[in-house]
Amino acid sequence: MGADKRTVLVTVKTYPNPSNTYDETVCTAGIDLNTQKFVRLYPVRFRHMDYDKWFSKYDVLEMTASRHKTDRRQDTYTPDPGSIHRVGHIETGSKRNRDWAERNRIVLPLVTTLETLMECARTKECSLGIVPMREVEFAAEADDADWTPDQLAILNRDQLFGRKLAPLEKVPWRFYFSFRCNDACKGHRLQFFDWEAYQLYRNMRDKYDEKAAVEKVLHKYNVDYGEKKKDLHMFVGTHFRWQHEFMAIGLYYPPRQAKQPSLDALLRD
Repeated sequence: MGADKRTVLVTVKTYPNPSNTYDETVCTAGIDLNTQKFVRLYPVRFRHMDYDKWFSKYDVLEMTASRHKTDRRQDTYTPDPGSIHRVGHIETGSKRNRDWAERNRIVLPLVTTLETLMECARTKECSLGIVPMREVEFAAEADDADWTPDQLAILNRDQLFGRKLAPLEKVPWRFYFSFRCNDACKGHRLQFFDWEAYQLYRNMRDKYDEKAAVEKVLHKYNVDYGEKKKDLHMFVGTHFRWQHEFMAIGLYYPPRQAKQPSLDALLRD
């Protein structure tokens, strides 16, 4: 299938990871504004891109992209890196009224349950989505401090033959969200890969120390982004190798006081 022009609202950027095929990649996903469906952009070798091609979440990008040749997930597209350009940004609202109204108009109609997405993944209809969150808990668990020998070999290969970059840091923590989609949901616990959480840890570690950094991340996601303040939803997606298992790849957190459709209405529609 040939390349098509696409206009994508970026909703997900994960922390970079070593890739045996692409050296280092960032899982990037968003909503195709023409089809109103989620799409995955892969590979995106973000740190290797020219600076004028860098983008942030909620940027609107235009690009040419084609169906990924080896990924069986139907919503994975390979962008032409040279074609990517930023054409806009969807703000949270005015400084006086940060109600996320424009983002909500695009994102919230796509809300469903994780159980529904699991069935869609089983039938290969989709591998990305957004789900509501109740009874939310964010946790951190210690992880290996160093890359595995295989991962380190990939990153060293990248440094040898690619653009010279600052070494990709291995964050020695894993982050998890536990939640329920709705009253009927038995509960989920998903590892969280969003770039913002890992970057927050690194910034706080450099400013304070490791213990304080973890505490700051836990406070951010349990309190600042807690259910009392935010109407929480999770962007989720499957892994290339394990296409029936979902991961938490981005948090959607409009203010709770914003005027939004009810959960029941979203799921009914």
